[in-house]
Amino acid sequence: MEKPPAPATVAKRKRAPPSEIAEKLAQGRVTIGQALGLTDERLYQIAQTAHQFLQAGLLPKALVLYKGLVRAAPSDSVFHCQLAATYLALGRFDEAFGEYEKALQFNRANVDALVGRGEVHLRNQRVPEALEDLAAAIKLDP
Repeated sequence: MEKPPAPATVAKRKRAPPSEIAEKLAQGRVTIGQALGLTDERLYQIAQTAHQFLQAGLLPKALVLYKGLVRAAPSDSVFHCQLAATYLALGRFDEAFGEYEKALQFNRANVDALVGRGEVHLRNQRVPEALEDLAAAIKLDP
């Protein structure tokens, strides 16, 4: 019985020509991650490494990975939320707020994004907005 081809061989055969990929990118029909052949599983493996960097206080490394993940999968709420958490840890509150907003744009029920945005509101002394976000988070995840 013949062995199946190696995954790399299969991937090479299935890949569209660069001009076709570029055209799809230009039209917004694929993300950079899709164009590069990155699966969701692979992206989340990278995110796990980024999270380990964040937890270890290696913020510049986490920042680079999360920025790349957001570019690779721009509509992934989790990646925007984690990029926001990294900005928050760096004290870059405006950027954190913007990324929490994007996370919520893609998933209004992202509890972590609501809590994070609430924290940014608190740090900026916007207590009513903070309470609104925190109440929404509690309602979603009592």
